[in-house]
Amino acid sequence: PMRINRYEAGDELAYKVIGVCPANEATLKLVVERFVGGGFAGQVYRARVLSIDGEEISGLEVGRSYAVKILIPPSNLACRFRNLIYKLGFQGQFSLQVNPSAARAGALWQKFIRRAARIHFGDDSVVVDIIATFVDSNLGACGEICEWIDGRNWQFEVDENIDQRKRWLKGKDYDPNRLGSAEYRAKRVFMREMVKLLHKIGAVELARQYEWWTCKSQPNVLKRLDADASAEAGLTAVDFRPGLALLPILPMSPADVKLIFQGIRRGSLVQFDRGDLNKLQQFIQSHPEDFADMHDAFDELKRLEHAYRSSLIDITHHHIFLLFSKGLWQNIFNGAVLGWRTMGLTDESVSERLTRSRFLTGLFAFLGELPVWSIIGAIALLVVAILQGWYSPLVICEIIGLGLIAPILFKMVRKVIGRGDLRRHYLKIFTDFDYLRRAFRAHRAESIIRWHRAGRVSASRAKRLVNQPRRYLFHSLLAVLPVGIHRFLTDARFAVEKLWYIFVRPVKLYFNAQARREWLCQMVSAGRKKHMLSDEDADEILSKIDEPFVQKYLQSLAVHLCTLPVTQIVSVAVAWIYAATHPELSPAAKAEAVAAILILFQVTPISPGSLVRGLYVLYLVIRERNFKDYNIAVFLGFCKYIGYLAFPIQMTHRYPALARFMAAHWATEAVHAIPVFGEHGALLEHGVFDLFYNHPLTIRRRMRRRAEIRTKLPARLWHIIPIVILSTCLFGAIDWAYWMKWKIVPTINDIWPAMVLIPALIGALTTIGAGGMRLIGRIKLAAITGIVASAGYIGIHSTLRLTIAAGGADIDLWMLVKDGSWSLFIFTLLSVVSAILTEMLLPEPKNIME
Repeated sequence: PMRINRYEAGDELAYKVIGVCPANEATLKLVVERFVGGGFAGQVYRARVLSIDGEEISGLEVGRSYAVKILIPPSNLACRFRNLIYKLGFQGQFSLQVNPSAARAGALWQKFIRRAARIHFGDDSVVVDIIATFVDSNLGACGEICEWIDGRNWQFEVDENIDQRKRWLKGKDYDPNRLGSAEYRAKRVFMREMVKLLHKIGAVELARQYEWWTCKSQPNVLKRLDADASAEAGLTAVDFRPGLALLPILPMSPADVKLIFQGIRRGSLVQFDRGDLNKLQQFIQSHPEDFADMHDAFDELKRLEHAYRSSLIDITHHHIFLLFSKGLWQNIFNGAVLGWRTMGLTDESVSERLTRSRFLTGLFAFLGELPVWSIIGAIALLVVAILQGWYSPLVICEIIGLGLIAPILFKMVRKVIGRGDLRRHYLKIFTDFDYLRRAFRAHRAESIIRWHRAGRVSASRAKRLVNQPRRYLFHSLLAVLPVGIHRFLTDARFAVEKLWYIFVRPVKLYFNAQARREWLCQMVSAGRKKHMLSDEDADEILSKIDEPFVQKYLQSLAVHLCTLPVTQIVSVAVAWIYAATHPELSPAAKAEAVAAILILFQVTPISPGSLVRGLYVLYLVIRERNFKDYNIAVFLGFCKYIGYLAFPIQMTHRYPALARFMAAHWATEAVHAIPVFGEHGALLEHGVFDLFYNHPLTIRRRMRRRAEIRTKLPARLWHIIPIVILSTCLFGAIDWAYWMKWKIVPTINDIWPAMVLIPALIGALTTIGAGGMRLIGRIKLAAITGIVASAGYIGIHSTLRLTIAAGGADIDLWMLVKDGSWSLFIFTLLSVVSAILTEMLLPEPKNIME
């Protein structure tokens, strides 16, 4: 049979399904409408029911669309990682995929959670309804059918009172009239209540799906599209199938650390989806009328939970009883055989023989572990060979044999043993050349389909590759590379398009107004589709698209796009020059140096690209003599990564709708590159939006409020005198103490903490004490105070050196000049920076006295 990773729109599926409550059976035919997505837990489709044959299943209707979730990831790599984590924790196969009892137990838990939600929230629609379970023999996995939710993740909300939201989060007093971020707050409250409910009914480990600080749980709650009138209405919990087991040595999020310790206190060292049936029973008994029709479902849940849990070795829960329980071992062996049958590793006849013989079952399980141990052995041999300098052809062949050839042979042997159709298949391959040719062609087709879905080859190239065996083999060698590199190296048109996009398109956007217009229109259209932009905001943006200032900002964005490859080009060039100019280094040392240079360029906060970007903004300020319209971009432009948001944020005052959208668009596109935590709708995405949009708005509001209050105060200058005197005395005391202890006059390097802290204090005190002076005046005054204070430091420092010289010691004039120049630069720069940061970070004043 054809090996399938996932289905496509238009595929027709037929399943024998079992209703969740009651457990009626029927045969169902569906047509896939679209592939929604997939993660570690499985893959999700929207599918429409074509026909139902059999008993009536509550909730299923012909012609209606449903969410179909099949509990196997579409990605082989994700599947292997998930299964490895699960095997380390429970010493068995991923039960939700391969054990119908586990999948059905999870479905029944969801039914009880939905009914409990009716009591806790007053509405059971806050939990998605699960309707039926099934086994997909094509993908080799269990699955479930749920109601389809037309919903979305949270929308980005402009909030210039983010400090009020923080007070709300901490339980402090806040101004309800200024409290914003309604959807954000509603989702957080809902998820907190959902966690409370799950703990209350005993579904403790499932609560991890809704713990806020996993930072990736937020997409598990959708807001129904027909409930946009209220922030609180329409929130629905949609995912109760965990993907990764939580190991005590492998927390995968901030919340996992707390959950690990909570699990240890409960006696659950490894966590996944285990529930407390006693707690659930107590909850049912305390609400008898609400669960009057679910007593049979609870009895079935107890039976399925026992079958599920006893099918795994699970040392951390079974403990020493595992050694003495004959029945438990029988269940473990039966569970393994059932899992192999579900995954399609064994046919019915082999499964029956394995069920009758524990020895054969153990042998089949052992064969399944051999590929892993073979790869581990190859890695160990490779490490030893590198350390010992073994580079002989024999050692290389052994590594290749253990790491590549042996795992394939072990898997093939297991397949031959497990399935009669595969035994016939391999026999014909070795005895019938025509069959071998057709089998190889089919294998090519399967591989090419996967490559096309991943974006490695275009549709037209995929069709050609089926008939080009040699080209296919060449592509197979490149398939180990990342998708983009593979396609770049094999598709000339794709490579030209990428190079044009990186190097030519930004230049075209800079010089061509029509291209800029089309660019913005495309982004607005995409924003509408993603619900990142309301129709009202979209219309407002498009109505102002031809205004000169909008075009100027878009030109500046084009320049920022031009700087995207600068850092990478410079880093590669520097690394190449270093390697070329140091021939004395060994290959290993060169590789380490090149890697260090490339990494350094990636982690530094200011890079060649950001320098070019910042200097361009500074050029605009000087050329146009206009600081006001670039006052945010001129500072953010020099920062790496976040500098790309400089102009979207800069547009906030003049074009708030456009700025809101551009900030959301650029920030979320950047954060989506982060695996797992960068998912659309997750906490990191919202945090980035807050950081680069709502925080600047909040700071601007505070500064405006302080400016209003300062207008009622007289301007003040005299306070810089005691500030300069105080700083001079502090440096004098530090220099004198240093001399008394070590008989050395300190240089700037010797007292660098004071050289940072005291100028920072000077800037802060100067701007705070300036009274009603305007902002630009306070910043200038901070610079003047820094200059005068540096003069005071230079005077004290020089006096001490001259005094010592008068006692017969030598004086280093160059050191005096050097320290004086650096102190002037440091004092001036840090005083100004400190004044600006003080203005930005001071809390909002409530009255003139503050």
